[in-house]
Amino acid sequence: MNRIADEIRDLNISFLMLAQKAIRTDKPQALYRFGISEHVADLISQMSPQQLVRVASRNQSVCALRFDDELIWCLLSDTHAPSDQVAANADRLHASVLMAGRRAVAA
Repeated sequence: MNRIADEIRDLNISFLMLAQKAIRTDKPQALYRFGISEHVADLISQMSPQQLVRVASRNQSVCALRFDDELIWCLLSDTHAPSDQVAANADRLHASVLMAGRRAVAA
């Protein structure tokens, strides 16, 4: 079980560092890509390295799957296997539109 906790910590620190860099570089784009509120983005961008490590060291993931919708997963993974590339691209675009309208939510 310690191995899983270590991997979660590594995932958390990588995610938080990426989010912090993205927020500092292009905040509107980061809000969209990470599905977070402006308030949360401000908190993350102001965290010190020590605070990032402290948050990352929790035994739960700070990042979550952004969607819990079978349709989106099927569209992204080509599970339904469209017959041509145009249909596959349309499906990916459809999935992107659906995802863009959703914020990440805490479980």
